[in-house]
Formats: sequence, structure tokens, C-alpha cells
Amino acid sequence: MRPLTLETLRGKTLCSFFVVCQLLTSWAASQTQTIHRSSIRFLNPPELLTHGHVLQVLYHCEEVQVVNVWVLASSPTKSLVGIYKKKWICSPGPSVKKREIKLDFPDQLVYREDYFIHHPIDVLDVLLRAWISEYFHPGSGMQGNSYSRAIARTYHFLEPLPLYSRPYKQHQKTLRWDQEVIWRIKKDKIPQCEAEQEAVHLLKFLYACTGESFGVLRAVEPYRDHVLEGKRRKSVFSPHTSFSTWLYLVEWCPVRFCGVLYHLDDNHEYSSPSILLTNTGYLHVQFLLVSGEAHAVQSLLPVPVNVWCQIQLTLDGSKANLNMICEDMESKMGYSLPTEVLVDDTIGHFHLCGSQYVQGVSGFYGPSLYHRNRITPIYKAPPPKLLEDMDLSHWHQSCHHFQQDCISQFQWFLSRLRSDQGPESCSDVYTEYVTQYRLLSPAPGCSDQETPPTPRRAAVTRLLRKVAGKTGRGSLDAGKLGKALYSRYVRKVSTPEGLSRIRGYMPLLLQAGCLGYQPALFLAAALYQTGFGVRKDQAMALKLNLLSAQKDERLSQMSLGHKHHMGADNYPLDYDLSYAYYSNIAFQTITDRVEPGKEQAFVEFIRLVDEDILKHQTKEDDDLFMWLRYQAKQGVSSAQQAVGRMLFWGQQGISSNIQAAVKYYEKGAQQQKDPVMMYDYGVVLLRGQGVDQDIPKALKYLKKAADMDFVPAINSLGWYYETFERDYKTAVEYWERADKLGNAEAPFNLGIMYYQGLYPGQGRNHSAAYRYYLKSALRGHIDAAVHLSAVWIQGIPGVVERLPYDAVVWTKWVAEQNGHLGVLLRKALDAYLHTSWPGAIIHYIQAAEAGVEIAHFNAAYLCEQDPRGLVSRHVQIDCAWKYYNLSTHSERPPSYAQIKMGDFYYGDRLRKRRNVQAAVEMYKKAALQEDPQGLYNLGLLVEEGVSLPHSTLRELGFNTSMYANNYTIIMELYRRCRDHEKEDSYVPCSLALLQTQLQYVWTVHGPLLKCSSAAAVAIVTALSLMTIIARLQNGALNLYHSV
Repeated sequence: MRPLTLETLRGKTLCSFFVVCQLLTSWAASQTQTIHRSSIRFLNPPELLTHGHVLQVLYHCEEVQVVNVWVLASSPTKSLVGIYKKKWICSPGPSVKKREIKLDFPDQLVYREDYFIHHPIDVLDVLLRAWISEYFHPGSGMQGNSYSRAIARTYHFLEPLPLYSRPYKQHQKTLRWDQEVIWRIKKDKIPQCEAEQEAVHLLKFLYACTGESFGVLRAVEPYRDHVLEGKRRKSVFSPHTSFSTWLYLVEWCPVRFCGVLYHLDDNHEYSSPSILLTNTGYLHVQFLLVSGEAHAVQSLLPVPVNVWCQIQLTLDGSKANLNMICEDMESKMGYSLPTEVLVDDTIGHFHLCGSQYVQGVSGFYGPSLYHRNRITPIYKAPPPKLLEDMDLSHWHQSCHHFQQDCISQFQWFLSRLRSDQGPESCSDVYTEYVTQYRLLSPAPGCSDQETPPTPRRAAVTRLLRKVAGKTGRGSLDAGKLGKALYSRYVRKVSTPEGLSRIRGYMPLLLQAGCLGYQPALFLAAALYQTGFGVRKDQAMALKLNLLSAQKDERLSQMSLGHKHHMGADNYPLDYDLSYAYYSNIAFQTITDRVEPGKEQAFVEFIRLVDEDILKHQTKEDDDLFMWLRYQAKQGVSSAQQAVGRMLFWGQQGISSNIQAAVKYYEKGAQQQKDPVMMYDYGVVLLRGQGVDQDIPKALKYLKKAADMDFVPAINSLGWYYETFERDYKTAVEYWERADKLGNAEAPFNLGIMYYQGLYPGQGRNHSAAYRYYLKSALRGHIDAAVHLSAVWIQGIPGVVERLPYDAVVWTKWVAEQNGHLGVLLRKALDAYLHTSWPGAIIHYIQAAEAGVEIAHFNAAYLCEQDPRGLVSRHVQIDCAWKYYNLSTHSERPPSYAQIKMGDFYYGDRLRKRRNVQAAVEMYKKAALQEDPQGLYNLGLLVEEGVSLPHSTLRELGFNTSMYANNYTIIMELYRRCRDHEKEDSYVPCSLALLQTQLQYVWTVHGPLLKCSSAAAVAIVTALSLMTIIARLQNGALNLYHSV
């Protein structure tokens, strides 16, 4: 090592001093540079979002710049909204500056709701930030206050207070004392958001789909909660949803595509998703992508028939999964789509089964669910209990085996018949010898067909042998065989002792249904539903009703529509599902009315308590009809009209005979005096109903009737020019003329012109069409009611809102005009007129289960009368209570049913608790329908100590001065009853009024007044009795003259 010297030490000291000087110089320069750089920071930032905080801002600008202080807040619906903004210009200086600013925020963000502050905002996040930006001269057109271009910046997060933890604001204004009291009562009540379900039940129950253009329509509404609605709107372009449905196919689609579950927008175009079934059984799934293009995929396996399958479709952005589980079969498929799927569920409607744009599948639907923002897993599991209880697979398999047995047995009968009737031929001696002397037969003694049939198969075996003997060849018509079994059943149970055999003969009905005669299944369903002669079984009734409705049985369709409309018999109340059934039968009613036949009859709403109408019922061999026919042949116009109407529509007990009706129309028209007959004859000639079509001749008679200002003929001329001449201008002129004259059909025709865009000089106009439909329907036109209901079930965006209930009411009204229902009601009435009580009860109960009010009333009347004790012995429900109750819930309830239900509520019927309030309500409703019995019964209730509510008295039109005591109320009720126009009410109401007046005098007045009042009452009583006797004598005289 080299030793240290003085020179060496001096050199090191100088180096060290130089280094220190350099460091000090660098530090001083850095300090000078920091002071001149722009900076900003908060000295006392608040921790909570509060009002009035004084914020200290420390800042320095290196040149002329702008200082910005902002407060940004986020709520559940909006992000980073400026709630406080302040800025100022700062100049450069040698030191930092400090400025104090007061933070003032909107009251809705910092205070609790009170009488003056409404709808406070729920704040999620609050950001306080400040920055220094470049200063630009106002005239330069440049802006530099963007936070992203800041020269210096700082920020701080504030904690918002929950809505109910905020302080109340001390307002400078005061409330009135009453306002303050109200506010103090409700101020601490925390409002609850209305529950909104994320899952949409497209179907909660079972639905029978016929494979036609009818189905269940569902509309999905936006969320009422703005947070949920905001999330939904964001998910429109990137959905996270799932759709699932239970499906039981009876057969594959007979055309290219059938609807399963699909979404149509407001323009009736396919949207996302749309699940269809092909004619080969595969599922075709179509999507509308965000790009505007349509994309479709197909399932790997076909959907099996006669088994319940759970089908699920999930959508997650641009990925789709189609899953299908059918008993032992399981199929899961995933698809990657070009772009995200567009799903806006609030536009348009979702459809299950058919619609006017696509035919539906043939089968049954189970519960169907749509999750709007959730994907649910699917597992292999048995169907829900509701579906398992139906056991549809076993039914279809059993029916298939039964049909095959019938066919094979029918063929065996034919072969035996042919062998017995074979041609004669010569035989050799050897064959005759072997046949005569052989000891054993090489075959068994008898075949399966030769074995004696079981008791359940005895009737069908006899019918098969009979049919084979009649035809001798050909194939078996299963429907006709089923109809023969059904007719045999009805004959058996319609005998005096037949009701006791209903259960024993039930196999006949089920076999008839298996062979395809659906009315048999509907009758069986009605019997099981009411427990009429069999053990009550609602599950069996539902199953048979669905099976019959799926095969398009009209009465079953009406029955299911009625039960979902009213929520009867534990069916869920569902107007959309009810409309799906009623719309089917309503459209069939339009078709049936165009082509009436012997299997149809005019629907007549005749109550069994209306003796006058019952007297006018007749038959072809009855004196009344024979007299009318004689008068018609003599040229009496009114008789010709009556006979023609009876024969054409099948009215008043006369069977429909269109050819015979046309002859009367022709005879009346040839006289050229009656416009009605000329019109009727012209219409049948124009349509070719019961006569060869002859358009020139039809036009001749229609024009003559129109010249006589017969409005229906004017309307028919418009139909002629529209249908045959395609002269829309002339057609519209006739229809507008008929419309002004009050014709019911004319506005409907004008509505069709607007709907189809055929109105001269006008384009397609659905709003105008709707207005004309409504006008026509209100005038009683059936076709217009159907089209009006179709508008109400869907709505017209921005013009007509959806009205499912109204749509059901109108389609129900149309369905109840169906001629097949008319036949059933006519059979019931004929049986009643011939005192065939079993037949009357059976037919009226069927019509009642179909939801027809007149049948409800008549069935209840028969159940109440209980002829020969048949109802009490064979019906397991209180059918009088059930059907009178349903009758009172109809659109136009009869007062008679209301009176009966009032009696039931007030009396002790079948261990039901007395309900005085309900009884008063029923009597009041009857009284408001001008039924004196309602007034009389209310008077009796008051006499028994029942206090009538003031609201009831106000509705009846009582003055408040009558509320003083019960006597004034009773006397007013009886007085109104006595003065009613009905003769039958005068005597009992007069006597009740006199009795009440005597009681009032005896109770209220003193001895002297009692005597004088008694004398006055005696005089009034004598006069009243004389009036009563005179009325009774007049009534007897009128009866004598009528006889």
C-alpha cells in the first residue's frame, strides 16, 4: 500500500468540497423549479356528502391558467353526473395560494324526503376532483378545461348517506297545521317497491293445441322500477336469458313449419327467439342478430311424439344452447352465432302454438317460463305432477291398441261373412270324406275373435258385427262407430232408471272417445266434474276435456275457455289462455253460420221459468207449426217469414231444412211485396245455399228490396260488387249508405276495406278499421266482434291498448252463438218439455259446463226442483248453488238467479254459513234490475232486524230523511214493490205494506192517535182489498180469453 502524504490529503479535500458544492447547487435548482411548477390539492376534503362544507383548495399556477373544481355523483340509473361545478382563473406567482369554496348540493342528494322535498335520489358514489388546465382566450374558439388534459390534478371520494340516514332540511317556510299532522303520520313509513318478477310465466297450466292458427299470446311489459328497466335495456343487445317449455306432440307438423314458441314484433315479423317445428319433427330456431340479419339453426334430433319433452333455449350474447329432454332421450346442442342476438321482449308479443301468421303444432303444452336476465340449468327429471297426473301417453297407447283390436275384429267379421256367402263350387270325394270323418282339427278350437267378449267390449263387438253385416266390405269408420256407442250410452241413461247406470255404462263413453267421437269425451268430463252418477274426479275431468279440446271439439273448447275466464273449478284465472280457446270456437262459429245444417240449430236463450216462451215451442207435426205452414201457403207474408226462418236456422224446435226454407223464400219473393222475403231469397241465390247459384236473379231481387229501402239488401249489394265485380268504389258507396241507416254488417265491411288497404283513395289504416269493427260489434255483428277481439288481445301500439278481458267477453259472446251448442240446448229443452228429466239434466249440465249462462240458470233450476229426487240421488255437488252462482257472475245476470243466491246466503243451505251481507247485496242487485221480489226480500230482512247499509239505501235512491227508523225504510220498500208494473207483486206487497203501517201506528202513536190512525188505515185497507179483488178478477178474465 502507498503511504499518504500532505499533497495527497489536500487533493482529496478539494474534491470533496467540490462534490458538496455541486450537490447544494442541484438542490437549490430543484427547489426553485418546484416552486414555479403548477400544483393543486385539498386541505380539508369532507368524508361525507353534506351540504355547506367549506373546502380549502391549495394551488399554484406557473402561468395564466384555469382552476376547476367539480363534484360528480352516480345513481342506479346515471353515472358521473355533475352536481357541483366551479372554476376560476389563476395568475403565476412566487408562492402557492389558498382559496375557500362552499360546497352546495341539490336538496334531493343530501336531505331526507319531507313535505317540500319529493323523490330524493339514491346516490351510490361521489367523486370530488380538481384540476388546472390551460387558459384560452374566449375569442380563440378553443377549450382546454378537459380533465384528461389537466396540467395538475387531484381527487377525493365522498361517502353518500343512505336515504333514511340523511338529516331533515330546516326550511324557511312553514306548513299549515293539518299538512304538518299528515306529514308526521307518514314521514317514518318506508316505501316498499312493488314486487316485480324476473321470470315471466308464458304458461302456468296445460293448454290443448289443435294444430290450427290459434294459440296463447303473451305481452311482456317494461319493468316499473327504473333500475331494472335500465338493466333490461342494456341487455337488449347482449341478452342473458332462457326460455323453457313442456311440449307433448301428438304428431309432427303437416306443413313446412309449425309454431312452438316464437316472438313477433309490432310489424308481425319474426324476432328473437322463434322456435318452430318442421314436417320432419326437427326444431328450427331462428334469431334476429344485432347486425339486422336473421340466423337459424336446427336441432340434431327430432322431437318424439306421445311423450312429454322439456325444451330449453338459452341465449348468452352470441352463444345459444338448445336442450331437449324427453324421458330417456337427452339432447344438448350449443351454437356460436356471428354476432350478438337482439332480444327486446317489450316489443311485440310471444306466442305459444299457432297465430294468424303460422299454424301451430298438434299437441299439448305444459308450464312455460321465460327468464329475462338469468340462465337456468336444465336437469333430467320427471315432468311436473300436473303433467304426470294426466298420463297422456298411457291414454294414447291404450286407444291405439283398442282401435287396432276393433279393426282386426271388423276384418274378421267381414272375412267370416264372405266365407259364409262364398260362391258354390264342386268338391271332390276325398275332400268331403276328410272333412266329414277327421277326428282332430290341426288348429285350435277357436280364434281370438271367436272368444266371448268381455262385458266392457260386448257392446262394441255387437256393433262391429252389425256394421260388418250392413257394409259387407271396405274399412272401418272409427268415428261412426264411436258415434253409435255414444248414442247407445245416451239412450241407456236417458231412461227413467238410467241415471243409476251412468257409472256402469261409462266404458261406452270412453271407448267412443278413443274411436274419435269427441262429444263422448266432453260428456264424460262433465259427469266427472260434477260427480253426476260417478265419483267426482276433477283430474279425470281435466284430462278428458283437454283430450277432446285438442281434437277441436267445440264444447270442450268453450268449457276450458269458460273455466279460465271465471277461474272456476280451481282452474287458474287466465284471460290470454281463455281467449286462445274462445277465439277458436268463435272463428268456427263464423264458418258454421255460413253453412248451417242439420247438425246445427239456432241458439235460443229460453229460461225454464218463462212460461210464455215455452208455449211457443213447436215441432214439425205440432199444431202451431202446421197452422203457420198453412198460412204461409196461403201467401201470408208474416207466416212465410216465420216458417222460412224456422226451417233455415232450426228455430223453436224445428229441424234445419235449408231446401224447404228456400221454397218459402221463393214463394214470398215472387209476390214482390215483402222486401224481407226478396232479400232472403236473393241472398241464398247469391250464395247458392239450398238452391243453384243464380247471380243475375239474385241481383234482381236484392235491387228490388233495396229500392224499398230495406237496409240489409243495400248492404248485400255492396257485398256483391266487392266479391263478384271487384268494384270497390261502388261497394263502399252501398256500405256507407247502409251504415248511415244503422246496418250492423256495413261498418264491418268498411273496416275490412281499411284493414286490407282496399278503400278507394286510402292506404292500409288499422286505426280506422278498428273504429269500424267497434261500431259494427256494438250493433251486434258477430264477425266484427271476432275481429274486434283480435285487435284487443294484441293492441295497436300508440292507438289501442291491450284489453284481454274485453277480448274474452266478446269472443265468448260469439262462441255462444254456435249452432252445435244450439243443438245441445234444443235437446235439453225438448227433453224438459217431454218431462224426460234424465235427458234434460244431462244435456243442461253439459251446456252449463261449457259456460253458457242460460244453461247455468236452467241446470240450477232443475237441480233446485229435483224432479223425482234424481239430482239429490245422483249428483255429488250442490249444483243449484254452483250454477245459480255462476249465473249471477255473468255479464247480464238474471234477477231470478240473484234472488235465489240471496236466499241461499241468508238460509242455512247444506251447512254453509249464513252470509247476511252477501244476501243483501244479491237482493239489492235484483231490485236495481226492477225486480219487485228484491225489494220485498229486503223489506223482510229489515223486519227481521237486519240493518241495511247506507250505501245500499243510496244506490236504491232513498232520501236521507228515510233513514230515521226501520219502519220508514220498510214502508218505502213495500210501497215501491206494490207500485211496480208487474201484476204479481201487487197483492203480497200491498198486504205487507198494510201490516207494516198497522205496526207503525200501534208502536209509535198514542191511544187517541192509534184509534184515529187505525180508522184511516181500515179505510185504506178496504180500498186496497177492493183493488186487489178487482185485479184478481181481471187476471182471471184475461186468462179465460187467452185459453
